[in-house]
Amino acid sequence: MSDPSPCFALQGDDGQSLLVQTERLRLHAVNNVRKLRLQVRPQTGINPAPLERLLGIALPASPQEIAENTLTAYWLAPNDWLLVNPSEDADNIEVALRASADGATAVVTDVTDAYSIIDVSGEDAVTRLAEGCSVDLDSSVFPPGRYALTRLQHLSVILHKLDDATRFRLLVDRNVARFLWDRLLAAVIP
Repeated sequence: MSDPSPCFALQGDDGQSLLVQTERLRLHAVNNVRKLRLQVRPQTGINPAPLERLLGIALPASPQEIAENTLTAYWLAPNDWLLVNPSEDADNIEVALRASADGATAVVTDVTDAYSIIDVSGEDAVTRLAEGCSVDLDSSVFPPGRYALTRLQHLSVILHKLDDATRFRLLVDRNVARFLWDRLLAAVIP
């Protein structure tokens, strides 16, 4: 029996990631990126040192604080993080998380299939994203490396400014990713 191939919300009929590019805007669906959610029972103090040694980064301690290396860690809520592109085995991460939680309930969940990623870049990226978002995306207010848990086109997203250029990453629930893609695409193709 053969293993079923992964199916992503944002891929073409040929199984390739969706990509649309014009002179001023580029939309790219990023597939095959693993995502893990780490959660510890609320109101539990944790010692993140064992987990941070394993991951090689410090976990963000507050909203909009981000930790990046080849791994990106987003703070979602107290004792709740989303790891994007973890290189370590989930079992090792769970062992380290449990050690950090000192006996409190701690869970690592593979949410790779739960989130879709859309990279938006180009001269018109800020304009297009600002049309459906209340976050001020001006570089003086929203510098590179910053992210926000916000709404875009009425959908909950993680909006992350990747670098000095106009490059953003959107993480959105897979169930509505196609809707968001189509809304962004409508801005490119009148």
